[in-house]
Amino acid sequence: MVAAATAPLRRALIALRLAGTDTTAKSFRVGDFNVTRELFMIDVYLAVPPDDPEQDAAIAPPWSTVPWHVLALTEEAVTRGWATFSAEEAQRRGIEWLDLARSPTLNAKLLGLVEEFADSGWRPETLRDLVSTEEARGRWTALAAFFTEHGHFLVTNGPYRLKSWSVDRASLEAFRDLNYPLGVGSFDAYAIPRRGWVTGITREGDRLKLTADVETVIKFGRSHRLERRAMESLAPDELKRAAPECRYVIFDGDGQAVLAGTVRPGDDRRFTIDFGGKLADGRYTLAAETAVNANLMNAEIRGYEFAIP
Repeated sequence: MVAAATAPLRRALIALRLAGTDTTAKSFRVGDFNVTRELFMIDVYLAVPPDDPEQDAAIAPPWSTVPWHVLALTEEAVTRGWATFSAEEAQRRGIEWLDLARSPTLNAKLLGLVEEFADSGWRPETLRDLVSTEEARGRWTALAAFFTEHGHFLVTNGPYRLKSWSVDRASLEAFRDLNYPLGVGSFDAYAIPRRGWVTGITREGDRLKLTADVETVIKFGRSHRLERRAMESLAPDELKRAAPECRYVIFDGDGQAVLAGTVRPGDDRRFTIDFGGKLADGRYTLAAETAVNANLMNAEIRGYEFAIP
């Protein structure tokens, strides 16, 4: 069953490459403390045409709903005949349906296996080039400690944790973990959408330079207000949280769209649209807007006419 379900992924997946780390995108400040979170950036190579980026990512995502060692533990339990992945197969074979919480008998077997893997630093053959023996020992040791504290092996990516369970129900509790990638204020962009404005456009050779204002959020207690400010006046952390971008379309003299794109602010806090070598001689009209945290509602479009040469 697992082989059949993962066949499309295995056919499409060519390789994974650790491209680097990002310590700024998800870091934040609480009071006088800077909380730095390190995110891994992974390149995924697929043997599929790049037709739809969202669907391409769905074919072979570099993550799962549970950590690799929990997934490997469940596969080992099924391989050893202790349980099955489906209720139908469990009924057919007369063994347990895999459950990481409700079965004391299975949990006892799994704990013994986890302790064995912690001693040997075991990891699946497919991960031997990616996970060292010491890293594996650390994972299995942490999983054993998790079971000792919580009484089950269902480790997920949060922010909810299995708290109690019975035969016919389960209870989850929310918890705050500063290692969780979505911290305080991560969803403010949805609750408090902010706008941006293109305030000026100048031409510098084959480039258009755009200045902009963006809204910032001033919080006090449970209230807030929006304050419009020029991007040049924003502190680096304020600019990063706003994530401003300029989305533009250039039309030719017949009103046909001939160039479009999205640009981020440069070191000078201005947007630069480089059209060098991309447009033929003629007259053109630029339509541009500034988006803050990808909010495009009620956008104000700024126009600008220019000619080549």
